[in-house]
Amino acid sequence: MGNVIRRILQASVLLGLLCGLSPALAEQWMNASPLTDDQLASASGRQGVTMQWQMNDTEQNASVADNVLSGNVVTGDNHLSDSAFGHMNGIATVIQNTGNQVVIQDSTQINILINQ
Repeated sequence: MGNVIRRILQASVLLGLLCGLSPALAEQWMNASPLTDDQLASASGRQGVTMQWQMNDTEQNASVADNVLSGNVVTGDNHLSDSAFGHMNGIATVIQNTGNQVVIQDSTQINILINQ
C-alpha cells in the first residue's frame, strides 16, 4: 500500500510542477513520512474534511452493427482461480466476456483530494 501512495504522490508532484508548483514545495512533499495505521484510521471517512463537490462525466459511444455469425460458433469459458487477485495492488479493472459481437466499454475515474 505504501508504494501505491508514493506513486500517487509522485504523480501529484509532477502535475504540480507542470502547473507551476515550486520545486521546493514538491521536494517537501516527496520527503513526507508515511502515515501510521492509527493516523489513517482517524482520517477514514473524510473526517474533518470540508465537503467537496465534484462531477465526473464519461461518454462512451461504441456500436456493433452489420456483423454476421454463421456456422458452428463457439465461445470460450471464463475461469478465475482462487488466488487470481491474491497479489493485486492499487486499482484494477477486470472484464471478462464469452460472447460474440460484443463491445465492452470501461471507464475509471480516480479523484484524489489532498488537504494540507
